[in-house]
Amino acid sequence: MDALSILSAVGFGALLTIPLQYYFNERAKRKTMLFQEKKEAFVGLLTAYRSAAVEPTEKTAKEFAYWQIRCELICSQKTKNAIQSIVDTNDDRDTRKIALENMKLCFSEELNGQL
Repeated sequence: MDALSILSAVGFGALLTIPLQYYFNERAKRKTMLFQEKKEAFVGLLTAYRSAAVEPTEKTAKEFAYWQIRCELICSQKTKNAIQSIVDTNDDRDTRKIALENMKLCFSEELNGQL
């Protein structure tokens, strides 16, 4: 094998590496951004949930609804259902506790990339 063949092979490898590196870097950026968006939405929803529980007013209900919609834009169907179960169990404290634990579990699974 002559020197030109070796240089050509190395050059081709470098050209192939550049698009692959770009792809994997962009993919990592998107995953990080989605994680941050989910984290922000989930923390916002939990904060609004707490506010609505402490002070049940129209304002706190609207704040919860806002964060619920934000979560629905980025989360899985399983998590959407868990959030909806919080709304559906408003009048039943025992079922609400189960729904809250399920919602927290779904949040954890989403943030850990398991859903």
